[in-house]
Amino acid sequence: MAGKAAEELLVGHSYGHGGDLEASRPVAKEQSPRLICLFCRELFCSMDRWYGLTLTPIRLIEDEAQQALDEVAFYMALSKLGNLADRMKHLLGTAKLADAYFLLLSAHKNILVSASDVFEAMFRYDSQNGKPENASADNPVEVPDVEAAAFKVMLSFIYADDLSELDGDNAMAVLCAADKYGIQGLVDHCLQITIQNLPNVFLAHAYARFFNLEDFARQCLRYICQNATTLFDSEEFLQIGQNLLCELFGRDQLVISNEFEIWKAALRWADEKCRQNAIECSAENRRALLGSALFKIRFSLILKKDFTGSIVPSRVLTNDEFLSVYQFHCHPNLRDVPGLKPLKFPWHGRISDWNIAKGNRVTLAMEIGKFSEFAQEKEGTSRFSNAVQMKGMPWKIWAQRNEEKESNEKCLGFYLLCSAPKNDGNWSCECSATLRIVSQKNGTEDLMKKYDHIFNNESSGWGWPNFNTFIKLMDPSNGFYDKNEDKVILAIDLTVEEEKETKRKLADE
Repeated sequence: MAGKAAEELLVGHSYGHGGDLEASRPVAKEQSPRLICLFCRELFCSMDRWYGLTLTPIRLIEDEAQQALDEVAFYMALSKLGNLADRMKHLLGTAKLADAYFLLLSAHKNILVSASDVFEAMFRYDSQNGKPENASADNPVEVPDVEAAAFKVMLSFIYADDLSELDGDNAMAVLCAADKYGIQGLVDHCLQITIQNLPNVFLAHAYARFFNLEDFARQCLRYICQNATTLFDSEEFLQIGQNLLCELFGRDQLVISNEFEIWKAALRWADEKCRQNAIECSAENRRALLGSALFKIRFSLILKKDFTGSIVPSRVLTNDEFLSVYQFHCHPNLRDVPGLKPLKFPWHGRISDWNIAKGNRVTLAMEIGKFSEFAQEKEGTSRFSNAVQMKGMPWKIWAQRNEEKESNEKCLGFYLLCSAPKNDGNWSCECSATLRIVSQKNGTEDLMKKYDHIFNNESSGWGWPNFNTFIKLMDPSNGFYDKNEDKVILAIDLTVEEEKETKRKLADE
């Protein structure tokens, strides 16, 4: 019986090839491991029926045969794959010969160790403490701070440089995993995901700060500032913390239609935080939750009708704060007069208002690129901003590379220039100016100097030849120099009091 069964199996009769041995040869060649296993099973079953043998040892032999069959099938499938990447993907997908067991995935220690010093240290620690035998399919290692899907993307990269599953939706979770296990190549790929493809740029910024990825954090901030109107209206904005809110409201680079939009965004954020904390949306609670972010809003730039119609009734500001804003609207150049309430809020325009004259006020701005090269140029080298017309006069920022005579230190000269045509006769223009080196670091105030001056044909430029030294300006701890972009931003808040022009008398008069 067993012999007949074996013969049928070997010649392929049971698979529809009849008794034709030639026709069965391809099957016998391709499926010989399976045929041998089936032959053994048929033989042992026949022995059990005819001789009453127990099947327990037979089943053990059968299990070993099946295991051998699986291994042969695995290596046959592996050999058919065209390249190393495909073979590594197959190895990861089947988890064959795995000896590193995680909660939902299995892997191979040698491969993990080759890619990560963290994995090497982890396995070495387990080995030294007698733990390897504890890690098994029945007792896997838990990784609670990494998402399973992100862990799988990381393993795909380790095994085969496969990034097919990396996208904007999972990039930040994968970044966490890659940073945890020191897979720098994958960290770099995560950071190359276009920020606009990320579902939550605020969360991405939080990740960047947590992992000390300052370049990426700066990119996130730049994107938020450039798209502030849209992003401040999103649900994700309502989930950010008070520190980030304060940082965003304080940035000159926010591109918005008007400052009133900042106030409305602040109110939405405060009301959401009241809801999350199950407290009343009262003026006191709103003010407390906004904290220092409230004093980053430039209330003096908000139109009087909006300030009176919306902000005053909210009662978020104190009476003294209301009064100080009203006084600024009436007397913008009398901020230091005794008896007036001090204005506690910034009053200079944001970048969306820069270089645009509004009435008798304007904020001029100039970005000095390749600042490190500018610092090394010869004395007297100058840079000028584009001219902005106000009150019929062209105004510019003038930056100059100077040297302090006594110390020979290289200094930045910083001036306001009114470059009216010289043949315009006797003209004069009284103004107040605040010259600022704009801070590019959170928590650092702008470096400011103020003056009042009457510009005329004899005195068309005014400022400081040694505003600050290049050494201090380029010190990263001071926050005025962006080393990565090699730039410094200069700004001048200008208010023109009055303009007087006296036509030249004719020569014959």
